This record gives sequence, C-alpha cells and structure tokens, in this order.
Amino acid sequence: MRKKAFDVLDFISTDKIVETLERLGQEVMTITAHGFRDYGAITIKDAANQSTLNFTDKFKLKPAIGLISVVLAANREYNKVVEPNLNKIEKEKPDLKNFTQLSEIISTKSKKEFFTFWGHKDDKKYTTLKNVLNKIDELKYLYPNTKDDFELMNNWGVNADLLNYKNDLIGSISNIAVATFQHLRMVFGVDTAKPDQRVKEVLDYEFGLSRLPDEKAIKAVEQIAAIAGLKVITVDQIFVKYGSGHYN
Repeated sequence: MRKKAFDVLDFISTDKIVETLERLGQEVMTITAHGFRDYGAITIKDAANQSTLNFTDKFKLKPAIGLISVVLAANREYNKVVEPNLNKIEKEKPDLKNFTQLSEIISTKSKKEFFTFWGHKDDKKYTTLKNVLNKIDELKYLYPNTKDDFELMNNWGVNADLLNYKNDLIGSISNIAVATFQHLRMVFGVDTAKPDQRVKEVLDYEFGLSRLPDEKAIKAVEQIAAIAGLKVITVDQIFVKYGSGHYN
C-alpha cells in the first residue's frame, strides 16, 4: 500500500493555521531575533515582508558573500557568528563579489590566513567551501550561457531536486545536509524554506507538528504558506524571527 503523502491539514485546521500565523506575525521583534539589527522593534510580519523583498538583493551583487554566509551559517548562531564575520569580510574586501575572486583568495592564503580572514576556525567548513567552489566550476559547463554567478546558482537551485539531493552535484558534497542545501537555494533566489532549529521549534510549539524530519518540515512550511497565501520564504522568515526572538 502506498504511504499517504504528508498533509499539514491532517494535524491542524486551516483556521488554526491562519490564526497562529497571524499571532506570530503580530509579535514585535526582540533583540535576539534574526534581523533585529536591520529592522529594529517592528512586528515580525513587517520584518518578514521586508526580508522577503530584499533577501537576495546583496547576493545578486555579491554571490561570493552569499556563498560564504551559507557555509558559515550551518549550525551556528547568525547574530553572534555569521553577521559579525560577514561585516568583517566586507570591510576588509569591499570588492569581493564573484566566485573567481573568492577562489583566488583561498588559493593565495594559507588555511591559517583564511581562518583569520573569515573569522572562523573550522576545517570542515573550510573544506566544504572549497568543495562547493569546485562543483560550481562544473556547474558552469552545465549552464554555459548564464550571465553571472547569481544566475548560475539560481539555475542550479531552480532545477535542484530536494528529494534526490544526495545525488545532486552540490548536495552530494560531504557536510552539505538538507538545511544547507535549502539555504543555498534560498540565497540564490528560490522560494523555499530551510528546516533549521527555529523553524522546527515553531512547527512543534505553535502548530503541534513535532519531530518532523527535514523534508516534512519543508513541506509543512510550503503548505502553510499556500494556505495563508504567502511566499514560502515569508513564512520561513516569520518562523525564524519568532523562534530566535522568543525561544532564546
């Protein structure tokens, strides 16, 4: 017998979904909320809407910074670890924009020097970043007519198959789990969600959807967004901002 597909409405009603999402969105951003430094003490809904509009703006101009942000963010606190290091990198290298420039920095610095540059001493992340850049070189052969690095990664992200991500060119890289795979797709313009700790906590504590595996957590966010008539990334941002602001 074929297993029934996951449906969030098997666990919570449409009215309850809309009501809960509205309640979360009306809460005010707190100092620990993801993006507080950018948006201040406005409602989470307003911050999520603004975040949706400008989520990829910087990365369209600076794809290399987008890639670094994703690799640094894996299993790390954004406000404490990622954002300060990104600010440091951009201050030191304001012209760092494309993947070729990033590859040149890696090739001309020792590992120790690069750790100082990006503010993070982690062999796995360092290796992951280099491996992704190597796979990006292969992507250029698959999408030879792309105009820039952002478009290249957008083409990859649009065509990537989440359910088969382990066989994907980038998903097959060691240390690229579902959350990082999805984060990369979001950063490069795909309307989807990242099944990180905060998203799963909100699904559990606020919607009663506990212990969802990554793929079902993503599906839940997608279905909640469809029910509410919102972009998936907007719901993702509401969850991330609420969880980081209210569960810390």
